Amino acid sequence: PQAARAPVRVVRGGNATGSGKTMSSGKTMFIDSEAGEPGCMATSKVNSGSNKNDMCPESCPFFVQDRNDWDFCTFACVAEDHCASYNPHTHIGDKKLGVCRSCIVSGCLHCDTSVTEERCSECQAGYYLKDGQCWFKYGGAVSLVHGVIAGIVLLVAIWLLEWGFRPTVNQAGLDHALEARERARLKMKKDGDGVRKMFPLTTNLLNEQVAGPGMMLHFNFQVFLMIWAVFVAVVWMCFAHFVDADLWRLGTSKFGVPRENCILVMWGYERQQALMWTKVEFLWIVYFGSFLMCMAYGIYQLRAFQEVDYQHKTMKDFMAMIVGLPAIEGTKNVEEDLKAHIEQLTGQRLVGVSVAWDWQEHQVAIEKALDDDLQERLYLSGADQPELLDEPQMGGLRSLLYKLEKSLLGLGPAAAVTERTEEDAGRHIEELLQALHTSPRAFAVFETQQAKERTVHALRAGFSFEGASGIVMEELDAEPDTVQWACFGHSTRTQKIIRLALGVGCILLACLFWAVVFYAPYAYYVMTFNYENGREPGFIVGFAFSMIVVVGNAIMYEVCAGISDKVGFQFRDDREACYMILYTIACMLNVGLDFVTTYFTAEKVVEGLGFRTYFGTPLVEIKDFTAKFETYGMQRSLAENTYAYAFPSTFLIPFLIEPFPTIIGPLLVGRLIVRTHTEIQGKDAEEWMAMAPMEMRRYADLLLNAILGILIFYFPGGYTWMLFLGMTASHVWIYAFDHFRVLRSIPACTFAAFDIEWWCEACLAPIMGIIAACLAFKGNCEPGMYCLTGPPLMGVCCCAWLLHTVVHTFCLMHLVPMFGKRPPAEDPAAHETFSSLAHRLPCSWFTANPIWCLRSKHTYSHFPPCSYYQLGKENLMRVNELIGCFFEEGAKDGFPSARTRPPHRSASGSMPGPPSARRQVGSDSSPNATPRW
Repeated sequence: PQAARAPVRVVRGGNATGSGKTMSSGKTMFIDSEAGEPGCMATSKVNSGSNKNDMCPESCPFFVQDRNDWDFCTFACVAEDHCASYNPHTHIGDKKLGVCRSCIVSGCLHCDTSVTEERCSECQAGYYLKDGQCWFKYGGAVSLVHGVIAGIVLLVAIWLLEWGFRPTVNQAGLDHALEARERARLKMKKDGDGVRKMFPLTTNLLNEQVAGPGMMLHFNFQVFLMIWAVFVAVVWMCFAHFVDADLWRLGTSKFGVPRENCILVMWGYERQQALMWTKVEFLWIVYFGSFLMCMAYGIYQLRAFQEVDYQHKTMKDFMAMIVGLPAIEGTKNVEEDLKAHIEQLTGQRLVGVSVAWDWQEHQVAIEKALDDDLQERLYLSGADQPELLDEPQMGGLRSLLYKLEKSLLGLGPAAAVTERTEEDAGRHIEELLQALHTSPRAFAVFETQQAKERTVHALRAGFSFEGASGIVMEELDAEPDTVQWACFGHSTRTQKIIRLALGVGCILLACLFWAVVFYAPYAYYVMTFNYENGREPGFIVGFAFSMIVVVGNAIMYEVCAGISDKVGFQFRDDREACYMILYTIACMLNVGLDFVTTYFTAEKVVEGLGFRTYFGTPLVEIKDFTAKFETYGMQRSLAENTYAYAFPSTFLIPFLIEPFPTIIGPLLVGRLIVRTHTEIQGKDAEEWMAMAPMEMRRYADLLLNAILGILIFYFPGGYTWMLFLGMTASHVWIYAFDHFRVLRSIPACTFAAFDIEWWCEACLAPIMGIIAACLAFKGNCEPGMYCLTGPPLMGVCCCAWLLHTVVHTFCLMHLVPMFGKRPPAEDPAAHETFSSLAHRLPCSWFTANPIWCLRSKHTYSHFPPCSYYQLGKENLMRVNELIGCFFEEGAKDGFPSARTRPPHRSASGSMPGPPSARRQVGSDSSPNATPRW
């Protein structure tokens, strides 16, 4: 090796030390500035003004980094046989890149520098060396696994292909399931002809009530985030257009060969420091703009919710919840006694009392009794009963696959008709209803809102009933179809806290499972990849990373949904709020793990490539986290990884895929299964074709997008405008998909409370606090600001985040309500009463309560009894105004109305019916049940 030489004078900006002449290729040949001729073997130092497209003369066509002197970013033009003399690790001349480089051998740890070939001398762990190449030790096992997977995929493909070409043998079951699916969709209130039609696709979900005010607020939130994303993108684009064009591309240049990397770091550092004031000004504008937008948004949402509440009467306006009831046995006429007692205390007339009973331990028996009741009503309505069809005749492979399908799908032979008589069944349910006890809650229903308010005021001090005192009445923002009746009596505050704590543990275990099974192989690959000379993993790796993100979010979705169901919330809005918060936290854990891995990957890459700071310190020698984080090489690498993680991996790809597993896939597979299997009839057919219910996880999806967007502020800003415009475009797609899904592909539902929206706005407080923390970080050492490093700087950032979160939350709790909408002087819906509303809506506080409907029939022997509301079966409901039932759709001929003389009843109080009315092959029950999917 040559003796160490003094480097060329260090230049921190301006023109390069060398000049050049333009070649026919468009590149520039490097010319030594002192000799005036092609500078072979002459070492020169690059700087921010050097041209990265320079090329060496043909006699010495390879750039090599000179490691023989003590300076950095010094390069010489050499022939291939001199590559190793300047840098022992770059012994191969690459004519395509025009540089001296190391070998490119997969799994290689150290190259064989004795030859100018692609040969390795030592392999990484898990590889063995053979003929200069590294071979994976477990390649045979991997090939075997790949072969097994390929064989399974091939067999499944053949199976599905054969299945798809089978003739339809169960058209009746398929038609019934499709009809039930159609009836279950969201529909408008009854028109003048008594018909409930679907909402048109042109419905404006920003102000139209299709599934309660909660749905309207949900779509408003989507629009708010789109406006916010456009605001951020436009602010940065204005800085780039009016201040400096380098802001368009700062931090977006790709890594390349060592010479290009040196130029990149020097140019990037100088431009970043020179333009740091623009980043700080940008953050001030975005911070205050975002905070004010959040406050304005909170006020708008509150006023919109209140406007809807003032202009429209819903079931909650005629109900007051009774809290503190003692446990009363089902042998007593609790509903009638409690109604009479309240009327006596207040002088106000009640429509009735709907008691929440403790029946979770008997849920299977109760649901069976409701199913039998539905079968009875179907029989009396003249509806066609499901018939047991003969199994289609087939042979060979098709017969074998058919039997396998039956086994996998649980399609056994039809259940035999029970020998128990109708009287026995009625007596059994009567005994069960008498054995139940009331929960501490019930719902008092009034004819007018004024009567409810007077009663609540009169009983504000509490009252006594059945020996218990301190019973109170409360107003509640809940609709009857949001009540989870089976959860009453088994969900005390302590029990919920314990279940939530166990749920958090499940989330951590799920996150660990995802990290080990899915993320660890990817992390290992990218951390052992050879990034020298600008090499990067290909499209397959990037696509695999996107799928890993999708899988991680899907795992968290299922886990959080299961936890929210198990907690035992008594109202679905509470369950959705809990689900949104848990899902947000779980996804943030995923993101945190991703970014920790990303940081260490970027660190390994830039250190492996020999990156230095602008002042020449090797990154491997920097031990302080904040100092290393602020180096331009790390900043550029993390910016690129953050952008790739966010768009399109998180912002768009999961939502482009979502229609297939949520709508298209279940519908196609459900049709295929039902039409080819005669065993599937009635309720079973409906479940296979049921639509997935609407959940509020979209709040969490969009909050996660906002977090990822804000994280880009920590890095050079060239990706900022692209990322936020990508977020806007992605959210437009999400809005369009959700719009279609709500109007056409979800079962009817209601989101009545403001709670979900409020918790979403509360989650925005710590999210926007990240901007405050970033501002504290980027403002460090700026003129007139503090200058810290290490833990003190991180402490300042954490304090900024905490201060904003506290102030934001305080404003949300105390400032925003001050701008709420006052009730109008005259109630615009004063003419609305419970009976007029219940005439148009099938779901009321009585029809939604399963125990009350059964007690109406078996305990009180009402005729007609209160019809249990089951989605898609509204046509079977009948009027009985004496017990608060007012809804009735067009009935088929032969069904007795409320004014028809009742037929003979058995001793059990049940209606007579043939065996076919009982569950045999599968019952026509509600598609409101959980779909098979």
